[in-house]
Amino acid sequence: MVKLEILQEIGLTQGEVKVYRALLGLGETTTGPLVDESGVSVSKIYGILNRLSKKGLVSHIIKGKIKHFRPADPERLLVYFKEKERLLEQERKELERAVPFLKSQAGNLLTEETAQIFEGLRGIQTARERSLGIMKKGDEMWIIGIARTPYDKLLGYFRDFHRRRARKGVKCHFLYNDYAREFGEMSRKYPLTEVRYTAAGIITHAWIEVYMDTVTIGINRGKSFSVVIINQEVADSFKEYARLLWSISSR
Repeated sequence: MVKLEILQEIGLTQGEVKVYRALLGLGETTTGPLVDESGVSVSKIYGILNRLSKKGLVSHIIKGKIKHFRPADPERLLVYFKEKERLLEQERKELERAVPFLKSQAGNLLTEETAQIFEGLRGIQTARERSLGIMKKGDEMWIIGIARTPYDKLLGYFRDFHRRRARKGVKCHFLYNDYAREFGEMSRKYPLTEVRYTAAGIITHAWIEVYMDTVTIGINRGKSFSVVIINQEVADSFKEYARLLWSISSR
């Protein structure tokens, strides 16, 4: 089944998709039938048609002082997508040039003793990526109290992270909730990995990551965020808690 949501994912608004599809069905038409067919209000139709025209998806001719609109061949969508790809590549290069400068200007990077909050799914990823940035071969990290919820919309990212973590030579100890064994057994397949489980019935939606001088508390249930604490004494204390929980957990 064709999923036309892809049209929005490549940059068209919902209104633009409705109007373009209606045009394809009607062929050449004025705004009246287009409003009826698309369900878009009269007040918005010209703005949408103008945007579609700029994207090369709509053209018009004037007959008797009245504009008649025509849809471009759907193949034009591929051209539009390639144009976006080229633009994104240019923006990526500009961003690569900007990042070193921005780093030099930042006075609150996670390099000293501090605590910071990273919000949303992207925030969880940003907090996690720091670990690979500072750990080296032979280092260890502990991830304690993992339920099923961390993997909601993040499964692909976590898989990629642990592949990269293993390639770097960093060992990881996972302590999962017993009810999340399906994810625990998935993690067990990564190299340099140990997995254990808490007693049945314990569910901890917030998990704890401990490595080097850092403790990260994450949650992906309701509002997603990570709290990163950088302090050696705090990290050492949580490592002791982690070892204690590990010693009473099951394989």
